[in-house]
Amino acid sequence: MTIRSVLRGLLLASVGAAATGGVFWLLLNVPESNAFALALSAVLAMLLAILAGYTTSVVVAALDGATVVDAAKRGPKGLPGFLLGLAVFCALWFVTVAIDDQWTLHSGEIDALLLRYAGTASSRWLHTSISWLLWLVRWGIGLAVICGVTTSRVKQQSVGRGFQLASSPLPLGATVAGLLVGYGLWSLVYWRPKGLPANVAELLFVSVKLSALVLLGALIVVLVLRTFARTAAPEGSSARSLNSPT
Repeated sequence: MTIRSVLRGLLLASVGAAATGGVFWLLLNVPESNAFALALSAVLAMLLAILAGYTTSVVVAALDGATVVDAAKRGPKGLPGFLLGLAVFCALWFVTVAIDDQWTLHSGEIDALLLRYAGTASSRWLHTSISWLLWLVRWGIGLAVICGVTTSRVKQQSVGRGFQLASSPLPLGATVAGLLVGYGLWSLVYWRPKGLPANVAELLFVSVKLSALVLLGALIVVLVLRTFARTAAPEGSSARSLNSPT
């Protein structure tokens, strides 16, 4: 995987992010006031998932050495894997949110148990740790499964190989690191220098800042997917996979 393939992946990720973001913006602006609007929302939601999956697949293909045209052709191969990973992600989301709700509901009882058996009333560290653990399971493992299964299907490997990738230390670590960096970048979305006048200068600053953040976000996605693509097969197998019959 060369710098050229990373740049191709970054280009495809940026274009895909723009298209997916446009559909998401349309979805947010559909007034769910009647049956037609609800049906339109459902169609846009499905289109959103398909675009996100196709974008992820073509980026993986580009990182595997495919040209832009070949990556676009190989994109549909990874779509079933992406949708399966998305289903797992939704299941993890449901389970972790339910656990978080129950933990919050019984937090007073947990504090009482700590006071009785551990002799301390300091429980903030425990609640914070559980909150972060659930967040990492929801986002870290959930997104790693999406990346792993999508990568395995693009490379025409088994679904089981995709779950194996998601649990491998390096890809999972890259996913968590990407999430933490993205979390830090998100704090800059609403940041603006003090004293910036509310005129054209502000509009220009916000436009440049958001464009840079989107580009950095796309780069993070590409680097994480690159880790999955490199772990999925030994070095040099990319050329063989491109020449293998479909």
